[in-house]
Order: sequence, then structure tokens, then C-alpha cells
Amino acid sequence: MKKTNISSNSIKIINHAIGILMFIFVFAAQSYSQGWSPLGGGTNWEYSLVVYNNELYAGEQSGSGGHGLKKFDGTSWSDFGGINGTVNALVVYNGKLIVGGSFTLAGGLEMKNIAQWDGVEWADVSGGPNSIVSALTVYNGDLIVGGYFTAVENMSANHIAKWNSNGGWVALGSGTNSQVMALTTYNNKLIAGGFFSTAGGVSTSHIAQWDGSGWSSIGPGIPGIVYSVASGNGKLYAGSLSSTYNCIAGWDGTSWSNLGSGVGGGTYPYVFAILVQGTDVYAGGLYTTAGGQTVNGIAKWNGTTWSGLGSGFGYGNACGAFAMCIYNGNLVCGGIFSSPYSNVAQWDGLLTGINNNSEMPEKFELSQNYPNPFNPSTKINFGIPKSEIVNITVYDVTGRVAAVLVDRRMDAGKHEITFDAAGLSSGVYFYTIKTSGFTSTKKMILSK
Repeated sequence: MKKTNISSNSIKIINHAIGILMFIFVFAAQSYSQGWSPLGGGTNWEYSLVVYNNELYAGEQSGSGGHGLKKFDGTSWSDFGGINGTVNALVVYNGKLIVGGSFTLAGGLEMKNIAQWDGVEWADVSGGPNSIVSALTVYNGDLIVGGYFTAVENMSANHIAKWNSNGGWVALGSGTNSQVMALTTYNNKLIAGGFFSTAGGVSTSHIAQWDGSGWSSIGPGIPGIVYSVASGNGKLYAGSLSSTYNCIAGWDGTSWSNLGSGVGGGTYPYVFAILVQGTDVYAGGLYTTAGGQTVNGIAKWNGTTWSGLGSGFGYGNACGAFAMCIYNGNLVCGGIFSSPYSNVAQWDGLLTGINNNSEMPEKFELSQNYPNPFNPSTKINFGIPKSEIVNITVYDVTGRVAAVLVDRRMDAGKHEITFDAAGLSSGVYFYTIKTSGFTSTKKMILSK
């Protein structure tokens, strides 16, 4: 065998080339991460996010290092709950964390794809669905569950059902003819999106609305499978793989319309998550462009134009945000991200809808909402003289929780939040602020 000698000069050239490549890599990584920061080491592939008792919970894919559910305490992540499968959906209902997905155990107890955590222990949800849970929301005081299932607690329920701790499970009519993948509320109606083409026997084309007694279509529907829905600013938004609306559309109560030129790029440019914050709409998914710009899996629509958030996530077709929430006043995204974010990241830019004033109040204060009466959104101002854990909750006249607006530590100062009541009925509501040493309640009127 012939021996090959490499000269010292050749080695120097190779080392120099490696140095240049490392510089390019570091420079690209720094530019790429501008505006985004890792959040405590991250998680496995992440499908859902929610804030509960001032901590951030992430539902993730099980296996390959994933444990179904993790908790972030503001510093680091920890495995939580002993979930033995994948968690697809999270929501807070009646003061409890509701976890939905594909699993049979939570905290060592037998569960059927759904479980509830009250801060101390796990409990089942009256038997649970017979297959995967994909989506959760709260509507008219009930927990709404959507997914792949066809029965709950041995009762027929095609892909969607409601549950109440006092009344148990109830099917929503005849349900849908295929999977429900997303849920929200809009104009006092429950909105479901997914694979289905009919709901309650009515032609609906992937998105439908339930008014408490029956199903109906929302205009002509959406041509592609709907994976995400959200409401705010008086509109309903739906994310899908639809060339007709370029993957995301808005419904104003009368018709569907494009959001500018929408999003696209990549092999399958799905929009998997939508979050409405103030006047902005954030869209996360497996796409690479929005409004003709390269954005890589996350972008913002301000009602007129699209813009990216830094350089987004990843350079391939399989990276993007699958879940979003607001935690400690910042936008947090979870999904499939490349290093250094480890599938969860925090955006350090400014968000609309949460306005913080550096002026220091001398005492705790809660102002009357404005406008009042309102439809469907109103603003609430409050002040705290020192950093505090703040909870602001909206109740209906029966004392049931209608919405939790704030539940986290906040900096001292004067603050303003926007409450969107698109999913609630007209009537009188009360909002209460609670800190360690201050409580105040005021009345507001929703008039539709």
C-alpha cells in the first residue's frame, strides 16, 4: 500500500480553511438567533404550550428523549407528570391543567388520552376518549375535546365532545365525519377545524361552528385540511395547506379573505399554530416565506403586511413553530427547531396588546375597563408598585371562570392588557386582580 505524506504547509492550509468555515458558522448562528433566545435548554419536539400557576408547560412527542410533558419554572425544564405518551394539547379549565394526547398513564394512574392536574395530584376525566386527543378549548363553561376518537366513556362521540365535572361527557350532535385537529371560540360559537367534510351531517369543508344546539358551515369553508384556528380583532383565523388562501385565511363574519399574499415555501407549508396578540396575528408552521420574505417557520401579520421575527427557525422544510403562548410578557414558540433553541425559544422583541409603562405607581390599582360596554374587546389598566405575581381573572355572573388574562410575575409599573371576549355571550362579567396583598374587582358589560 502506498503511503501518502501531507506536508506541513498543506496542514496549515486545511486548518486555515476550517477556521474560515467555523467563523462563517458562528457568524451565521449569531445572525440567525438575533431576537430569539433559548429557553432553559429546551425540550423534545413540542406540540403544545400553556401557562399554569405561573409556570410554563410543554406537551411533547414521547420517545427519543421526550417524556410527554415538561415544566419550566423560569430557570430550567423538568420532566413532569409521568405521562407515558405524546401530549398534543393543553388548556386550563376550572383552575386545573388539562392534558390531552395519546397516553395511558399519568402519575402512575391509568388514563385514557386525557388527564387533569390540580396542582397536587392527577385525576382522570371520567373515562376519557377511546383514541387520540388533538385539541382542547373551553366553551360556555365546558371543556371541549377534539381528536381521532369515536367514543368517550363508552358513549358514541364522533371526534368531538364536551365534558363538565358536574355533568360528565356529552356528544356534540353527531359530531364530524373525520378528525378534529383545532378548536377555538368566535362570536359565541365553538369553532372546529380538521380533516372533516361534514359536521352534524352538514357540508362544512374542514371548518365548522357549533352554537350550542347544532352545527353549521362557515361560508364555503377552507379547501385544505385545517390544523389551526384562533380568534381576535373581531375575526376568525384558520391555518391550513390551502393554495386558495395561501395557507392562512381570515373570516370577518361574512366572507373568507387572504391575509395579504399569505405564507408559502417548503414542501408542505402548513400553518400549525396561530396566536392573536393585540392587533397582530402570529402564524407558525412548516413554511419558509411570508409576504415574499424569507421567514423560516414564524411570521407576523399586522393587518397590512407580513414580517419575519428575526431569521425564524431552521433552514429546511421541516423546521417551524407548532405552538405559541405568552409567558412573562414574551412570545414563546415550541416546535421543531434547529440548534441552539432545542425546540423551544423566546422572542425578545416587543409585542402589541401588552403595554408596560415604566412610570411607577405608588400603590396597587385596577382601573375600569374601556370601552365599557364593549364588543368584542376592551382594555384593562392596572398598576403594581413592586414586582409581584399577578392574577387577573374574568368571571361570569354565576362565578364561573370565563377567562384568565394574567397569571404570572410582572415588573413594577403601569400595565395595559386587551381582553377579547369574542367567544363569550352578551352579559355582565366581573374581573378581579389578585396579588399577595391586594384584591380588587370591577364590573364590565359585553354587548353584542
